Amino acid sequence: MTKMSNISHTAANIDLEAECQAIEAKIRSRGDLPYATVELQLNLLSELAACDIGRFLILHKGIDGYWTHQILTHPWSGRATSANGKPLSKIEDFIFNKAPVVLATQERCKIFLKQNQRFVRDNAVLACIPSGLMGELFYLNFDNVKNVRFVGVDIDPISIDLAKKLAHEMQLFDACEWHTQDAWALEIYQQYDVISSNGLSIYESNDDRITDLYRIFHQALKPGGCLVTSALTMPPTITDHCEWNMSKINQEDLLMQKLVLVDIVGVKWQCYQSTEQVSAQLRKAGFSALEFIYDTAKIFPTIIATR
Repeated sequence: MTKMSNISHTAANIDLEAECQAIEAKIRSRGDLPYATVELQLNLLSELAACDIGRFLILHKGIDGYWTHQILTHPWSGRATSANGKPLSKIEDFIFNKAPVVLATQERCKIFLKQNQRFVRDNAVLACIPSGLMGELFYLNFDNVKNVRFVGVDIDPISIDLAKKLAHEMQLFDACEWHTQDAWALEIYQQYDVISSNGLSIYESNDDRITDLYRIFHQALKPGGCLVTSALTMPPTITDHCEWNMSKINQEDLLMQKLVLVDIVGVKWQCYQSTEQVSAQLRKAGFSALEFIYDTAKIFPTIIATR
């Protein structure tokens, strides 16, 4: 049996103090950056270590289903408090309310909900891969429809447990099924009307692996079914052909994002792709019609791919 590997965040058996010491040693060894002194970097590390999401990022270098859900639904609570109802610290306020990639994915979430709503009809089978908490399906409007089914696939059993809890809260549990497995190992054929998929390609750098994933999704969809997915387009630091709308991005926040998430934490979601690259992958996987729907800053486009 192939061992499942979680690409979005590392395992939980890591010591926070040891990891902070390792990051501190890296910062001191590297010295001042052109845009941040060692002192500023260490202060930001301390701020991260003092809050829940900061500690998770330090330990895991990515986010799981729980924190993805918190980030995506945060604007609905008015942006003023954390998940536990407490006022946000300065670093939490930056992560939830100012980091350009977070603002883009919050906007992407609204786009996903609008697009996924198109597939809500009698007897529809709606899949979420990776499942996360499945809010992009559970928060749809199901008035006047019958026998809708939900399928969640995730390698992370904690995310599936939280999805089950949310399904109970939304009174949708009896219409759901879950599979704890690697998305690349999925063996489903022509069963789903839609696959809603966010958060895999941004952690996978191998072009062929991403194409393989899209091919697996293609075979899992019914004829005429759609994949609703997304990708992180390339930032200006790594390409002369950046697709981002820089006039819509706060440049100070963009630099702070690099400092906090890349230079200090070293997050794993740094697998960027051009729209041309994503188009080629999807067409190679067998999809025909493609539609790109952009967030305001064109950082995190939604792609609708029809089988």
